[in-house]
Amino acid sequence: MSLGELLLLLRTASSFEEINQHKDEIVELIPIVNIMIGFNQQNHAHQYDLWEHCIQTVIGLPNDINDDMVYLAALLHDIGKPDCQIYDTKDGKVNMHYYGHPIKSMEIVSDEVIPHLLDNGYILTEEQCKRLLYYVEYHDDRVSLKMKHLRRHLNMGVSIEMFQNLMKLQVADAKAHIMIPIILERIEICSKWSGEYADQVYKDILEGSKHSIVL
Repeated sequence: MSLGELLLLLRTASSFEEINQHKDEIVELIPIVNIMIGFNQQNHAHQYDLWEHCIQTVIGLPNDINDDMVYLAALLHDIGKPDCQIYDTKDGKVNMHYYGHPIKSMEIVSDEVIPHLLDNGYILTEEQCKRLLYYVEYHDDRVSLKMKHLRRHLNMGVSIEMFQNLMKLQVADAKAHIMIPIILERIEICSKWSGEYADQVYKDILEGSKHSIVL
């Protein structure tokens, strides 16, 4: 499997099985993803192992996003979790935590995934790498509907389209969880940021308004 074939598969697949049947080919292309396969997250908000969670996130994305890096980020967004696992319990049951996993995931993509792909002749531009790392690092960034959250990302040099893509990734990620209240709230907020609400707030920022209207 080539990188282009993987990106096409991630964009067009409609089920876990459709991607999982190419598991060995994906591991051959990006060997470090093997650490996700069969990894039990043991967390009260998760019903899938790490591999299936990431695949469910991929297939939860709209298939018309104009950036292949969002789909690759969805596959890789939690790859740092095995290195960040911290033991805890909830109601007498094991409930692992993964503090700092977005940064660790970004570091693995930056230090291992991208160099491996480049060393094997695949082309990723500097801009593609920048977007991929942004989506992975901020996939768990918690936002409310306040203008300051969009402003913070814009101040990083991120475009409004990249921020909206990030919010689409966050929605897909959240939908690959168990639907507890905090997850439902995240889906509602990020869904608004992924569309017209972000456009309106962005317009307000450009026009110098200090406040946005929550739709």
